[in-house]
Amino acid sequence: MPVAVDGRRRLAPEERKRLLLDYAIEAFSRRGIGRGGHTDIAEAGGVSVATVFNYFKTREVLVTEVLDEIAAFMEQMAEQAFRHEDTPVNAIGTFFNNMLYACQSHPDHMRVWLEWSSSPREEVWPRYLSLQQTLLEMLSQQVELAIADGLARLEGLPPRERAMWMLGNSQMLVTMMLDPMGRPDNMEDMLNRWLNHMLLTIND
Repeated sequence: MPVAVDGRRRLAPEERKRLLLDYAIEAFSRRGIGRGGHTDIAEAGGVSVATVFNYFKTREVLVTEVLDEIAAFMEQMAEQAFRHEDTPVNAIGTFFNNMLYACQSHPDHMRVWLEWSSSPREEVWPRYLSLQQTLLEMLSQQVELAIADGLARLEGLPPRERAMWMLGNSQMLVTMMLDPMGRPDNMEDMLNRWLNHMLLTIND
């Protein structure tokens, strides 16, 4: 068990790394993927820069681990929605509502994701496209299930194209949620009307 120093429990290596990774996400959110670095994390965590380098050996490793964490966060958000709702339409709605909620509960994660989505630099872009493809496949499957279950009309855009439009528009929704001047009061209603339009939900 880690020993106490000055009345505080010494963190185990995995705990320390988890904490430093949280500070890294905060730094990337504040300064950008291209500028946040080891010094910012050290200042936020109250440790030496050498300590940060002990956990993230190079800047490339640091960027990779931060973006892997953001990807895992987004994929988990989708998986939770798509696995636990009773209908595919509800699952899709929950996924995008969770994105809005995450802008309040994990704003740093969402800011990094938003910047990442518009940063086609060769060192980060392929990993983002991989994440986008994963989310797109999951969302397309839900749209296909909604159509098969008679919960969405067959007419209109094919399922994959609907999923592409929805995932693309989610970036605008997140931008509005993170607006420093304040988000619109009717975001949830706007989201529901938009999803109804994209899915062409049948209301009997």
